Amino acid sequence: MTEQSQNHSPGGGAKEVVIAIDLGGTFIKLGLLNNGQLLAWKKIEAASERGLRAQFPRIEKAVEQLLDKIGGNPDEVLGIGLSFAGLVDSDRNRIISTNQKYDDGPDTDLTAWAEAKWNCPLFAMNDARMALLGEWKYGAGQGCADIVLVTLGTGIGSAVLINGELLTGKHFQAGNLGGHFTVNYKGSLCTCGNKGCMESEASTWRLPSLLREHPGFKQSSINNEEVLDFKALFHHAQKNDKVASEMLAHCLSAWAAGIITMIHAFDPEMIILSGGIMKSSAIILPALKDKVSQLAWTPWGEVKLTEAKHSDTSALYGADYLVRSKL
Repeated sequence: MTEQSQNHSPGGGAKEVVIAIDLGGTFIKLGLLNNGQLLAWKKIEAASERGLRAQFPRIEKAVEQLLDKIGGNPDEVLGIGLSFAGLVDSDRNRIISTNQKYDDGPDTDLTAWAEAKWNCPLFAMNDARMALLGEWKYGAGQGCADIVLVTLGTGIGSAVLINGELLTGKHFQAGNLGGHFTVNYKGSLCTCGNKGCMESEASTWRLPSLLREHPGFKQSSINNEEVLDFKALFHHAQKNDKVASEMLAHCLSAWAAGIITMIHAFDPEMIILSGGIMKSSAIILPALKDKVSQLAWTPWGEVKLTEAKHSDTSALYGADYLVRSKL
């Protein structure tokens, strides 16, 4: 592609714009990209309990608004890259399995929807894999061929790149279930059915109940918060609230245990941390670096732990790369 066509302004009719859709548990993020350039993006609240097909009208409206914003039109859409918070068959572009989010996903024909609405192909992938593609090509992972990406948010996801190839496996779940590695075999039941998963020990959906189960919760300052999220946890831990401090230490240990297991399993040179919880990266990164340095068995050297460059939009960049690589 020539420099002139790379810098093409929307509105000329050429099929150069990729629609990126990132279906998360809390938000749906949508973007328009042109060869690694994010032209416009927005996020809307997810109502994942209502199912996937119920989101289509809202997604279509949001994409139309983004196209209007850049002066584009549907004829310029090259393709759609869709990332999903669950297991995805990226050969057939179908959702395989969900975990209490968009439960009609496996029965939804995504490619037919894209063809009917935008007259273009759709390529689907697990959200962590899509984010890893985005960070590998346009973010913190550039120049590295062996990476594990971990998303810390509503749930915990993971994706693995080995020798420059995404790890997928026969059933498309290889490398994706790092959040469901057992870090406490005596732990509580996870939504996946396992006990003591990294996710059920230290994720956004689990945090409120973890705090309420603490014997000192009613006497703690964090008890006065209306929303028991990680923002509140970090705030009260910095104020030396005993319950918040102990819970923060618990979460850091759970994340470290999961990450160390991933290091031992996948032999990466780099761990990229992403997701909403990483808004407190100034606290999280140094603590995890210390634990990994002390406990991971890597006789060749130290794994680099770093934060995603495009934490909110990694999967959008990944969708752009995926569509162009397929076409």
